[in-house]
Amino acid sequence: MTWDVTLDFEYVVIKKKPPRICFGTSLDREVLPTKGPALSPFMRRNAAEVRPNLGPGSHDTNRDAFYDLTHRIYSKYGLGAKTSRWLMKHEYQHPPQEPPKRKPFPQNCAPFNSTSKRKGIFKSSNFPAPCDYCPEYKKREMKFAYSFSGKKVLRCAVEIKCVPYNLDACGVCGCSCSTQGDYWQFENRIFLCRKHYSRLFKHCFAKFQGAKLAEFKSVRDCFFAHAHNSCKAALKIMKMEEIVKKLRKEAYLDLYFPQRRYCEN
Repeated sequence: MTWDVTLDFEYVVIKKKPPRICFGTSLDREVLPTKGPALSPFMRRNAAEVRPNLGPGSHDTNRDAFYDLTHRIYSKYGLGAKTSRWLMKHEYQHPPQEPPKRKPFPQNCAPFNSTSKRKGIFKSSNFPAPCDYCPEYKKREMKFAYSFSGKKVLRCAVEIKCVPYNLDACGVCGCSCSTQGDYWQFENRIFLCRKHYSRLFKHCFAKFQGAKLAEFKSVRDCFFAHAHNSCKAALKIMKMEEIVKKLRKEAYLDLYFPQRRYCEN
C-alpha cells in the first residue's frame, strides 16, 4: 500500500473558531438603529423612514395616499395605525371653508395723517457752518494710476518729456516752444506755444490744422530737473523729494485752476 501524505498526516496546530459571544451577548449589535425600542425620541424624530424597494410588479397594500401623514402622527403621539387613519379620515370629511373677506382699511386724508407743512431740520442762512454744506458736492481728488501688486503713481497735470534736446517748434510762429515754459502738443506731431494757444482760444478757433484744441495736452521738457548735456544720460539737478513735491503741488492746483480751457462760444 502506498503512503498518502494527505490521509496519514495529522495536523497538530488547529486554528480555533472565534466565539459567538461578543460584549457579553450573542445578539446583533446595531450601531445606528433605524427602528425598535433602542431609538430615543430625538433619534426617532430625526431618523429617516425605512421603505422597501418596491418595483412595478410588487406593491405594498398597507401603503395608501395618507401613509406619510399617518406614519408621522403615529410616531409623534404613539397612536396605532388604525386610530391615526380614522383621525385623518374624519378630519378631511369637512369641506374646506373660504377665508373671511378682509375689511377695507380706513384711508388717511394725508400721508401720516398730517396736513402740516414739512419743516427742514436745518435753516438756510447767509453764513452756513461747515456742516451745512451740500453733501452731494463731489470732493476734488488728485488722480492716480494703479497697477496690480504695484505702487500707485500720480498722474501729473503736465506731461514731462525727457529728451536730451528739445526741437519742438510752434506750428504758428515756428519758434522753440520750450523757451516759454510749458507748451501744448497733439499726438507728438503738432505743437503750439503758450502764447498762440491762448490767442487761438481768445478768437474762438475750435481747430488748428484739423486737430481740436481741446484735445491738445500740456507738455514740458525735463530741463528743470535734469541736465542731459546733449546725451541720453540724465544728471539730476533737483532732489527727488523736491521733484515729487513740485508735481503734487501742480496736480493739486490743477483741480481748481485747470490749464486746459474750453471755448464757450
